[in-house]
Amino acid sequence: MKIILISLAMTLCQMCLAQNADKVWSQTTMVNDVIYKDSIFNKTKVGCGFLLKYKNDTFAITAKHIMNLAKTDDMITTNFEGGLKEWRMYPKDKPEQTVIMGKLLNEDTTDTLTWEYLEKAVKAALYNDFLIFTIKENNSNITPLELSKTAPQKGDILYDIGWTYNDTVGPQRVYKCSFYESTGISFNMRKITYPENGVGLSGSPVINSDGLLVGILSRAETDPVTKEVFASPQHINYLTRFFEDYYKVK
Repeated sequence: MKIILISLAMTLCQMCLAQNADKVWSQTTMVNDVIYKDSIFNKTKVGCGFLLKYKNDTFAITAKHIMNLAKTDDMITTNFEGGLKEWRMYPKDKPEQTVIMGKLLNEDTTDTLTWEYLEKAVKAALYNDFLIFTIKENNSNITPLELSKTAPQKGDILYDIGWTYNDTVGPQRVYKCSFYESTGISFNMRKITYPENGVGLSGSPVINSDGLLVGILSRAETDPVTKEVFASPQHINYLTRFFEDYYKVK
């Protein structure tokens, strides 16, 4: 009888693990269209973004380095210089479900929108790869995420949700990883079910098994010795500090 009970318990445990691995997450991720008054600078379906609930408000979040790809000739810093017509997000498979950005809350006139500046700032752990927008209009069924109060630990299963540029059709992808190590303001994830080429996932949310936000996909890192390639999100510390300060003066 004892053997049967132990066997049953092991089976139930394996079933629970399988269900968690195959869990279906709500629609959380979108892609970006950046539309300028001078349409020659427009960029569509560039990177990913998501909604974040904080207190009673909802904000739109994406990766700051997307502005290096989607900028006008007049834009030197993280500031649109009056040239932006509209920034909108939408699920790649449901383009009618748009979220229209309002004000960029964390514009920065002290940085430079060049890859040289970005690389130096990343190495110095000074590059916070977040854009934070208010929302002007929300016509979507996107589920806003919430910040995790605890940081991931080594071995934790994490999920990167979005689309690579190769994911041209279909619903958001859920790419499974495990937390490997923290590297300051960022962390490295080992790939479990993850594309070889993750380009396009910049700005996508990284969530834990409870569905809470623990990071934003920023870049890839390669181990100099083993040559293993990691997906490398940034921790949410910057978001936490930003919103704490934001609500002090709101």
